Amino acid sequence: MFSFSLYYYYKQASVRQADNHQGKYYNNLQMNTLKTLYFLLTFFSLLLLSCRHDPELAPGTPEVCFDNQILPVIQSSCAKSGCHDGSGEQQALNTYEEISKIVAPGKPLQSKLYKVVTANPVFGGIMPPKPDRALNSAQLDNINIWILQGAKHTTCTIECDTINVTFSGSISPINETYCKGCHSGSKPSGGITLTDYNSIKAAIEGGKYVGAIKQLTGYKAMPKGGSKLPACNIVQITKWINQGMPNN
Repeated sequence: MFSFSLYYYYKQASVRQADNHQGKYYNNLQMNTLKTLYFLLTFFSLLLLSCRHDPELAPGTPEVCFDNQILPVIQSSCAKSGCHDGSGEQQALNTYEEISKIVAPGKPLQSKLYKVVTANPVFGGIMPPKPDRALNSAQLDNINIWILQGAKHTTCTIECDTINVTFSGSISPINETYCKGCHSGSKPSGGITLTDYNSIKAAIEGGKYVGAIKQLTGYKAMPKGGSKLPACNIVQITKWINQGMPNN
């Protein structure tokens, strides 16, 4: 009986040892398979990236001007306090000279600026980082076109309608360009949110908005760290306020 028990124990131990060897074999097989898949995915990802080419501009594409359409967006969304305003270790992005360091003229896909603002948020690395608001499609298009056009330091005279002033056609675009980048997300600048009609109306009714955008004495100048709003934009905002701030 004792010898039978030893034999039984020996057989069980042999089975367990065989199972362990088989388990190690399958574990090694799985690891090798995963390594192969990772290598293949990496290889094809790099291959696809190498095949990407910068698009060509369509004939008649309007010029995108740096001072009017690019700089205000970068200052509002990137060069705000604690980020790229020059107060910390992050590269400053307050001027053309600073921004041009991360741009390859004519090549948006090789420009760090364009790559970080269009990065996939799933994989991280996108700028502005979450929870801040990402740039909208129109702003991304402008950056893309500006780089394709040579990333020049240009200033343009933008058409500005001070007759037909509406919230959707006049005030909201101004806010998108100059204000929303800083005044959105979970930690808006100064605790003031400027993301939609209601928040803009509330800020104006708070009594400091107009003095700030006109950069009057006694008010904190806005946009922070940027140039004063174009005179025509201030006229549009003032007229809309005088009309009773309709949501039109």
